[in-house]
Amino acid sequence: MTTNLSRVAKFARWVPVAAVLAETAVGAYWDLARISYVRESFDHLGYPMYFATVLGVAKTAALATILTPGHPRTKEWAYAGLVFVYGGAAASHLAVGDGPDKWAMPLFFTAATFAARAWLPTGGSTTAALRSLTGSRTRIA
Repeated sequence: MTTNLSRVAKFARWVPVAAVLAETAVGAYWDLARISYVRESFDHLGYPMYFATVLGVAKTAALATILTPGHPRTKEWAYAGLVFVYGGAAASHLAVGDGPDKWAMPLFFTAATFAARAWLPTGGSTTAALRSLTGSRTRIA
């Protein structure tokens, strides 16, 4: 029973990690492609469009840093940067008077980023942590 519970607990730790990595990847693409949703949001919030490029590059760099092995200090900066990105998005929507339908998800991703960082082992890679979760010795691409 303890082994199953332990495995479930390990698996549950991946929920915020998966959410943050997926949102960061999709968000980076959307920002760099400047899709209509991004353009409308930036216009609504009063941000210049070049800021979408800055955010897209920063999210891409954070994603690459988190997914590659080693460099724990750099990973700390990547997670911190994502907290600023998602926390800043929530604060921006609050500042212009938007309701929870606009600021709740960025706030969720801020909390998920804190949880993802706190629950992953330090110094390793996300793929190495996934390998330990599955108990597999095979390479995960």
